[in-house]
Amino acid sequence: APLASAATAGTPRVALVVGNGRYDQVPLRNAVNDAVAVGRALGGLGFAVDTLTDASRPEMEAAIARTALALRGRGGVGLFYFAGHGMQIDWRNYLLPVDVRIEGAEGVLRHGLDVERVLDAFKSAPTRMNIVVLDAFRNHPFAAAGPSGRGLAQMDAPAGTFLAYATAPGNVAEDGSASSGNGPYAQFLVQELQRGEARIEDVFKRVRFAVRRHTQGRQVPWESSSLRGDFYFMTPVAGAAQLSRREEEGAGIRAPRDEGAGR
Repeated sequence: APLASAATAGTPRVALVVGNGRYDQVPLRNAVNDAVAVGRALGGLGFAVDTLTDASRPEMEAAIARTALALRGRGGVGLFYFAGHGMQIDWRNYLLPVDVRIEGAEGVLRHGLDVERVLDAFKSAPTRMNIVVLDAFRNHPFAAAGPSGRGLAQMDAPAGTFLAYATAPGNVAEDGSASSGNGPYAQFLVQELQRGEARIEDVFKRVRFAVRRHTQGRQVPWESSSLRGDFYFMTPVAGAAQLSRREEEGAGIRAPRDEGAGR
């Protein structure tokens, strides 16, 4: 879908949301549902959202380029969410398009999309803040790829980036049941995005608690952050003066407070 318009004052917010489920070799039940639900929630929070489902690698690359172009020169907030199969090869994480045919590790390198491509696109814009959410499922879904690490590899968040995994690095995430319609991570992420007056760290902390409880400890989300200020998905309303200040600073971003300054 093309980028939808978003009535957002201040700093632009642009999100690319990808859900890949119709894999020929190992299909996923709920990945597309997850992407649609997350995209809808983000659209309600002022993001211009490009939602892509069951995408090929060229389609994913074109969408990343569109997102970077929408952010270029605007100092905005870029968000990328991916639900689908992901693999690590030599400590690099690859997101798999639906038309991928894996006949060995070289197939992942040739057909998979390196997560670093997304980060590089945001960096080229350049963005004021990046949020990357990897809701990647299953352990080693394509046996033909040969030896690879369990789950996704740990990545340190680059400067100004919040990086979230649906499960801890080296572990696996659940796709959810047919009756639920969503994987547990997307289910609770959408739920927590609707709650106001919470910093991004608090939103994902609550998601982590809910997913861990729901899966009885089988899945524990994980985050890495190098943010320099506070970010709110939904700007808190704590008085007219505070609200005015945050709107001026734009899109829920608040610069770190100078502790030496007077009140």
